[in-house]
Amino acid sequence: MNDERILAAVESKRADALGTHRFVHEHPELSHEEHECSRHIVNTLEQAGLEVDRGVAAMQTAFRATLVGALPGRTVGLVCLYDAVPVFRPDGSIEPVHSCGHDAIPGGVVATALAFSDLRDEMPGRLIVFGCPADEIPAPLTVEIGGGKAVGAAAGLWDDVDAALYAHPEFEDTVFLQSRWMRRDRAFVTGERSLDGGPETPIDAIAAAIAAVKKLPPADAIVEHVQLEGDVEEDGGLSARIHFLLRSDEESGLDELAAPLRDALPDASWTSDPVVAGLRANDEVTSAVKDACLALGRHFVDDPGRLPFGTDFGNVSQRVPSALIGIGRPGGWAFHTDEGAKQFEQDGEECALSIAQVLALASARLLPPR
Repeated sequence: MNDERILAAVESKRADALGTHRFVHEHPELSHEEHECSRHIVNTLEQAGLEVDRGVAAMQTAFRATLVGALPGRTVGLVCLYDAVPVFRPDGSIEPVHSCGHDAIPGGVVATALAFSDLRDEMPGRLIVFGCPADEIPAPLTVEIGGGKAVGAAAGLWDDVDAALYAHPEFEDTVFLQSRWMRRDRAFVTGERSLDGGPETPIDAIAAAIAAVKKLPPADAIVEHVQLEGDVEEDGGLSARIHFLLRSDEESGLDELAAPLRDALPDASWTSDPVVAGLRANDEVTSAVKDACLALGRHFVDDPGRLPFGTDFGNVSQRVPSALIGIGRPGGWAFHTDEGAKQFEQDGEECALSIAQVLALASARLLPPR
């Protein structure tokens, strides 16, 4: 398969890319609730001949779709996102809005898979599309269940993959080599309600938690969620649940950040969620993506700097050779804003085609046997 033939196959799927982008953008759904979008993408892939497993890793909206080529080769996995950004409104409601590019990403992945489906007689190896729900960290069910990429990695879904590719709209064309490690720590404090001005242990704990976090760098620790529950009667029971989100450049730094929080709440019971791992770079996969970008005449940035946040694709990269790919746009994107939602509505279709072109050429470089 040469580049010209692959790109022609991608271009022939323009309508599918644009249609998928449009459907997902117009059907925004929160993490682990992406039923319509997951169904639409799965149906499109099945119609192209991919074999689909639904509800993988006990996630209702997750899937794994496999295309087997006619020739021997390796296995490449593509991340497909489709959850919307949770916008917390003043009335307490949560509105799903596509302002982060999770509408363009499935458009690009679908076009890539359908292009290779047309080329399967000359395609080596296997191409697998991983439908990964719950990329958005603050969405309620992401907090409860976890991110789809991390949950899938823990369940072993990626263990038979030779290379994993995850493309996301960004400010520049690149492969991100580093990200932060992240963990949610949860404190639970019980006590009594006082109506006479006496001490209230859970309320005091909330104040102590906020004070302790303020002593840490704001990029490293935040109080993400506080929930106070109790009996309305005098001296009735009262409890506080406090969630902390910790980020560090190294895994060991998470425990260092947690230590002063535990010291500030000595009477709390503590639990920690599974760690969101930092990215592990892979030279071969990075080189394949760079070569694909250069073949398209795009400017590739070799050293983009560490991502200032955690991504659960780091958990995949710890198990499988991987690349988190930035697909650039002049001026970037106004992520997680109303302006960003308009940008992705207007320009997301072309971004989807760019994602498809890069993914297709990078996959073609990784699929042949070594």
